[in-house]
Amino acid sequence: MTIHEPLSLFLARIIACIAGVFILLLAAESRVAAAQSLALPTIEPSQDAAMFVRDVLLTELEAQLHEQVLWTYRLRKTEDGQEKLFAVCQTKDGEIDRLLTVNGQPLSWEAAQAEDRRIQKLIAHPSQLYQRQKKQRDDAEQARNLLKAFLEAFRFQYDGMRENRVALTFTPNPKFHPSGRVQQVFRHMEGTLLLDSEHKRLTGIDAKLTSEVKFDGGLLGHLDKGGTFSVRLQEVSAGYWEITSMRIQMIGKALFFKTLNVQQDETYSDFRLLPANTSLQRATELLNDSVKLLASWK
Repeated sequence: MTIHEPLSLFLARIIACIAGVFILLLAAESRVAAAQSLALPTIEPSQDAAMFVRDVLLTELEAQLHEQVLWTYRLRKTEDGQEKLFAVCQTKDGEIDRLLTVNGQPLSWEAAQAEDRRIQKLIAHPSQLYQRQKKQRDDAEQARNLLKAFLEAFRFQYDGMRENRVALTFTPNPKFHPSGRVQQVFRHMEGTLLLDSEHKRLTGIDAKLTSEVKFDGGLLGHLDKGGTFSVRLQEVSAGYWEITSMRIQMIGKALFFKTLNVQQDETYSDFRLLPANTSLQRATELLNDSVKLLASWK
């Protein structure tokens, strides 16, 4: 996931966190028509926990639509047994990144030159960036629709305080009828939400699949029981909330018997706001500055 995964048009990182997993795993799912209204399902006034969740989800939806900002940040991810550190810059034309270290060690001269060539190729032929940007927008729209369905799909119950946040457990609502294959996952999932009561913002999700999820009886694929994911969000600048960590473990099969084994462990840090007109050229300069800064620490 290149957050490149969460909360702007360039990756929509707060696209219902859960939905980010489903979109990643179920690329064959057809697109759902975009819903323009922010309206969420009505619930009974006596459902205090659900009312609280509803208020938070409404805040999240509004933020996704109106917080059109650009960031530069650091992404640390573990993949293929290696820990990699990236500098990332978002621009008006898309997002670019640069690999800084592998297992804590700066890149060799040859690897650094390869990164230079890769970035220059992207800038000279930005069609790949445009395609990625369009996909991220499509994924974000689908995720917003899933976020709206979340309130109907689960029952919520207060579970005290955790990490200085209000904790609410969520379990499947037996009365919920999924619309489309992606929403089927909701019927097999339970977990905990962490919410900031003062700002009415989502600060964390811990969830697991309690049973196997079969799509069209398993013909289109499945997700194994026991899959987990954990997401944390923080206020990274006054009024702006972003994902700061994401850990996903999902196993299953997709079309044509392709094995899915998603093992993601990512952290996001050092967020800095960028001007709205930041260009790809300026982003390249900022990425190069990150390399120089890293070298000065040696």
